[in-house]
Amino acid sequence: MRVLLRCLSLVVVGSMFMLHQAPALPRFSSSTGAKCQSCHVNPSGAGMRQLFGAQYGRETLPVPEWGTDMEIEDFTTLLTSFVGVGADVRTLYYYVQLPDTGGSSGKNSNAFWEMQGDLYLNFKLAKKVNVYFEKGLYSGFELFGMVSQLPAAGHVKVGKFVPNFGTRLDDHTAYIRHYTGFSPASSPRPELTGIEAGVSPGWFSAFAGVYNAEDGFGYAVGNSKAYLVRADGLFELGKDMHLSLGANMFGTTTSGGEKQSLYGGLGSFSIGSFTIFGEGDMIQTKHSSGTITGYVTYIEANYVVTPGVDLKVAYDYYDPDKDVKDGAMSRYSFGVEFFPVSGVEIRPMYRVIVEEPENYSNNEFQIMLHFYL
Repeated sequence: MRVLLRCLSLVVVGSMFMLHQAPALPRFSSSTGAKCQSCHVNPSGAGMRQLFGAQYGRETLPVPEWGTDMEIEDFTTLLTSFVGVGADVRTLYYYVQLPDTGGSSGKNSNAFWEMQGDLYLNFKLAKKVNVYFEKGLYSGFELFGMVSQLPAAGHVKVGKFVPNFGTRLDDHTAYIRHYTGFSPASSPRPELTGIEAGVSPGWFSAFAGVYNAEDGFGYAVGNSKAYLVRADGLFELGKDMHLSLGANMFGTTTSGGEKQSLYGGLGSFSIGSFTIFGEGDMIQTKHSSGTITGYVTYIEANYVVTPGVDLKVAYDYYDPDKDVKDGAMSRYSFGVEFFPVSGVEIRPMYRVIVEEPENYSNNEFQIMLHFYL
């Protein structure tokens, strides 16, 4: 069964190999046919929401009757005509089985974890010039100046930010974020100082960037640079039917001096209330003794049962070294996303974790409470 699911996941991701990067919750981009910058100030997606993104989160996602009863008249995220604000707060309660590796079975761990606490500010200096600031609960931050509305719907941003690689899921533990180094919990931090530019005419988008391979508290650490290239396409196939396709590549030098290259494909398909999206990445790390190649995959399907209630299933897979039989991991997730009122999300999930060659009892149950502005 695991082999069949793994093969299916690779086929699905492979068929989407030119896939589109979506916002923090990619199904919204696919279901609406809107690009990342339609909902977010940052063209890479995630973070502070534009007017359209804020309205979508407040008017479309919640249970209609409850959302209307608690609606704020004349709501806006603009403090003034040139200063906007936003926030995301995610608190997680988790219950995890502890593996029986020392003869002590039946133990577990449970706790509350403040997974995210981000504040966003956007300063509009001129009609096409912004300064964007995002500060996380922990040590990470993004700060960049951006010139937008250039020819071909282009933009240029300079500063410290997360390179536009892969799908910026809101689940920090997703294998495609954790094992590629783009999770907020990654060490070293995923934010890098550099320059990134993009164009987005019509259905097509393209991005390229150059960054320090590693940042210090003052000057960068060393002269090594990281680079990114990506191309995306977002297509409307019919009424309430969208397909996104794209591919990207990221190259860097690790803190240990090894050359690392990430090659990824990602995308989505949406019809009516059903959305499926996925990402598959190859991770190549060159050591003095040779090259290690690993693979990481994520597939998620969502179905809107009724406004405010979504069913969600997901599959993660990670193999750190394709030439070694042991060490691969799979994770199967099942849950519900519930948006009772504007600015509130409740997400209970149960996760089954399968490891090779020895599978321990370490499944998880978690409930995430998300407040967003």
